[in-house]
Amino acid sequence: METYRKNRSRRSAATFFAALAVFLLTVGLFVGVFFWYGEEEARVSFEREYYFLVRDCEETTAAAVAGQVYRAGGAGVPLETAGESCVVLACYFRITDAERVQGAMEEKGAAARILTLGTSDFALEGENAPLKGRVEGNLETAETCARILYDAANGLERASLSQEEARAAVRGIVKALKGLRVNNGESLFARWNAGLISAERRGTEIADGILYAKDLRALQAELCLAIIGADTYFA
Repeated sequence: METYRKNRSRRSAATFFAALAVFLLTVGLFVGVFFWYGEEEARVSFEREYYFLVRDCEETTAAAVAGQVYRAGGAGVPLETAGESCVVLACYFRITDAERVQGAMEEKGAAARILTLGTSDFALEGENAPLKGRVEGNLETAETCARILYDAANGLERASLSQEEARAAVRGIVKALKGLRVNNGESLFARWNAGLISAERRGTEIADGILYAKDLRALQAELCLAIIGADTYFA
């Protein structure tokens, strides 16, 4: 009987220590996972600069000025940066193009200034770190769409692009943006996806009627502003 009790005691002790070992291993794994996610970081460095031709205004008159700019053929996108309000006439990918148009406007007595805005680096931490490639892919695609809109707007102004060709370009952009959105299922993309939905809707609206260069420039400017604000979308 004594021997039985000793053997039973040993088995109980062995079972206890085995269970304890499993418990500690499980806790260790969870701690390791949380530590890994807490320490893992991926830096997104999407270095871009865009050159906005803008007309300054007061915050209280921004809507009215935007309407005036749009009726005159500009993008008419209200913008507030560094505490100052202005309205975007157009957005350029090269400073020389912005300067050329600004000079032509000044010769006609129209006031405008060039506002240079650039992207900021930002970090994706923890479980979002592996999504760096997807985030950069979204930004690349958005910029490609913006460049297509820029070229299409110029083509319409120069009559080198037909309405059907411009409409096909806009519809292609809407399709590309939707493709991005439906594949952005993670919570990290929630705010960015909301911006994509807005751009999709705008693209669909303008593609259903007569296309004007100013409408394409407005959508292009909005995409460029979204890229510039990527650090806030993915913060």
